[in-house]
Amino acid sequence: MSLDAFSVTRPNQALGAGDELALAIEQFTGVVEGTIERKSKAAPFVNIRPVRGTTTLTNEGIGESTLQVVVPGVTPDGTSQNEANRISVTVDTLVLARTTIPLLDSFQKNYDFQAEVGREHGKKIAKFFDQAFFIQAAKAAALSGSAYGALPGHAGGTTEVLADAGDATDPAALYAAIADLFAQMEEKDVDPATDDVMLALRPSAFYALLQADQINDSTYISSNGTRYEGMKMLKAFGVPVVSSNNVPNTNITAHPLSNARNGNAYNGDFSKLVAVAFAPNALLAGETIPLTTAVWYDELSKSNYIDAHLAFAVTPNRAEYAGRIVLP
Repeated sequence: MSLDAFSVTRPNQALGAGDELALAIEQFTGVVEGTIERKSKAAPFVNIRPVRGTTTLTNEGIGESTLQVVVPGVTPDGTSQNEANRISVTVDTLVLARTTIPLLDSFQKNYDFQAEVGREHGKKIAKFFDQAFFIQAAKAAALSGSAYGALPGHAGGTTEVLADAGDATDPAALYAAIADLFAQMEEKDVDPATDDVMLALRPSAFYALLQADQINDSTYISSNGTRYEGMKMLKAFGVPVVSSNNVPNTNITAHPLSNARNGNAYNGDFSKLVAVAFAPNALLAGETIPLTTAVWYDELSKSNYIDAHLAFAVTPNRAEYAGRIVLP
């Protein structure tokens, strides 16, 4: 996985390369990056656009084109015009992982401590990142219409309801539900295999499919040519599948990114969610502060702080590129 989604920066690198603190920071940063790379399941499949000079990212949705029949000797009138509409997402929350220690020496010279803090920061950030994207993918899938309104060629998300709660761990029933989900998405001009759709399952559902040999290892090549060796793939569908306990399955009422300004956009009842499928195009995501690491000393508190922070936001974009499987 590439960390392009995070665009890591290190403000403390102004310290010389031979500085002991600079080395400690570099080691810490490397562990944070490595942990996120291993832990984040969504990062390889999402696009995050930088938001600079503003906190709001705006995207324009374009309706489908209209074809004309050319008549010999008659100049096409050229009056056809693609309809358009806009959506936006605002980055208004800074997310921080911070550890406070009393002595800088203990951080500089104890690599085990550095590594442990880095692992914990990276793990927490990866979990938070994945859950936010899975939440918005599930919300996109639940939309009955386009996030852009009534634009020609746009459609709502896709929901496949299992016949019975036990089907969530029944390999045959679950595999059939996945097939039905993808078939419905194709009816909306979405090709799961070529449009870079990925499927994230709760662990119990994933391992049910794995034990029934419905999933195998393969090399997945995204539409931009990125290769992912040993990616778990759904047989016959050519879609990468991941197991993640960050696929929400509870009623979320106080998500850290939810607030009155965004209408509590990350809250929702996901208690029936079993799986979510989405392509990068399903979501609009922006960041004002990329993943940033810092180590600094505060004279007032006589404490040293070890930070990793970022600021991003995500919202549904093209809902037809998202689908979900839910319990009845």
